[in-house]
Amino acid sequence: MSSPLEAALFYARLGYPVLPLAPGEKRPHPRLAPQGLKGATAESATLEAWWRAEPRAGVGVLPPASVLVLDVDSPEALPRLLGEHPGLEGAPRQRTPKGGAHLFLRLPEGLEGALSATVRRLEGVDLRGMGRAYLVAAPTRLGDGRTYAWEVPLVPPEELPPVPEALLLRLLPPPPPPPREAVLREAVLGASPSRLRGLLGAYAERVAAAPQGQRHLTLVRYALASAGLVEHGLDQGEAWEALLRAGLACGLPQREVEGVLGWAFPRGKARPLPLEPQPPPLPPRVRWALNRRKEVRHG
Repeated sequence: MSSPLEAALFYARLGYPVLPLAPGEKRPHPRLAPQGLKGATAESATLEAWWRAEPRAGVGVLPPASVLVLDVDSPEALPRLLGEHPGLEGAPRQRTPKGGAHLFLRLPEGLEGALSATVRRLEGVDLRGMGRAYLVAAPTRLGDGRTYAWEVPLVPPEELPPVPEALLLRLLPPPPPPPREAVLREAVLGASPSRLRGLLGAYAERVAAAPQGQRHLTLVRYALASAGLVEHGLDQGEAWEALLRAGLACGLPQREVEGVLGWAFPRGKARPLPLEPQPPPLPPRVRWALNRRKEVRHG
């Protein structure tokens, strides 16, 4: 790849949309790509027109939703990450000007959209790509002369190595606690059937009420949590049906919901959810208010 245009066409042929960057900078070119990453494309005619207009433009690539990029921001973090997860050694890797790296990985089917790029769960590592964040790519040269370079060549998205299982489970955010009121309505000490069903009901309510943009992630988190109750005695079929109904209720397609459940249930079952002791009894006035609310709702 001897020129930015040749590189842009190469990335596009692999399956990565491209956008032009301002010469010597990391930001999208203000005139050629005024909409930023929304303007990324794999159309060769558009790419050729962009780089004819500005041959010095840098190259940005937008990994699709199925591609997770680990943005390692320091030289010290990369050996630590590779030592913890040796399977990353063969992943396509681009060295950044500051000595960090971009590692390209494939998410399991059904997990697209399940990770949040705003939460740092690995020290010195940011989550990029996934159709939501572009990466500066070789042979882009910054204003101070520093460049990007591939140490392990990039391959099409479908040929990328999958995210190692142990790493993926670290990256998924833990389920937030269920609403206190929903748990207290049914909770009893230990893993009784009524407590397990109360927790499952609370999780399903959260999934059904998930807003657009958060539905997939919410389903993944609570599917893992619900499956984590199975080893405590919750019926797996009951949990599956509750989460399936909740996923459909929030507007997700059935195939997407079933894909998430199929991925999450075996993994959640292998990591039983810790059940905390029952909280102290509620004061009589609070118990009366909760019972009254239940009567009104079912009356």
